Amino acid sequence: MLAVSDYRQSLQFQNLNEEKWNIHLEVIRGGRRVEVSIFDLVVGDIVLLKIGDLVPAEGIFISGHSLAIDESSMTGESKVVHKDQKAPFLMAGCKVADGYGNMLVSAVGINTEWGLLMASISEDNGEETPLQVRLNGLATFIGIVGLTVAVVVLVVLLVRYFTGHTKNPDGSAQFIKGQTSAKAAVNGAIKILTIAVTIVVVAVPEGLPLAVTLTLAYSMRKMMADKALASVYSSCDVVF
Repeated sequence: MLAVSDYRQSLQFQNLNEEKWNIHLEVIRGGRRVEVSIFDLVVGDIVLLKIGDLVPAEGIFISGHSLAIDESSMTGESKVVHKDQKAPFLMAGCKVADGYGNMLVSAVGINTEWGLLMASISEDNGEETPLQVRLNGLATFIGIVGLTVAVVVLVVLLVRYFTGHTKNPDGSAQFIKGQTSAKAAVNGAIKILTIAVTIVVVAVPEGLPLAVTLTLAYSMRKMMADKALASVYSSCDVVF
């Protein structure tokens, strides 16, 4: 039930997140003014911009009055940039600080600088965090030690069994050369092999990744409680 509840909450969060970005705009398309979703914006549309709007795509300033754009989200400069025929290029993700204007869309989605920036931030490059590297090394070491112990135990038990040193509960030898049948000898060897395999299986730390995941999730909650939101997974390693 807990897993189902978490799954439903995840779906609700995803839907809310999509709804948050589903901004509706007024554009001029085919000579008519229509309202479209930002996801339906195409090259060639003329977007009407006013104070407070986010520039939904990259484009070229056509007309307007005192259009000023805050490009700090892209350039890092807090200075407001005025757009006119001499500086007509507008970047997606920037905010209209003053005035109004019309923009001809020249690029949308991933083809914009904002789209490339978001893609580079969200993409998984497959690099392991320092904690994951250490854990992989620890798991490999534990596996090697477990395999070594299993091999040693297997050899020792086989030698003891076939030399007659392994005893039954009544004190008699489990294997007597020339007297023990081949079937009984094979069954005894299989039991010893089972013990060695059990050691190998137990030595592999299958629960380690889950324990680390839960610990990192707890660390993330602690960081969020301190009003610190981490966008890089490896930053949680410090708390761990």
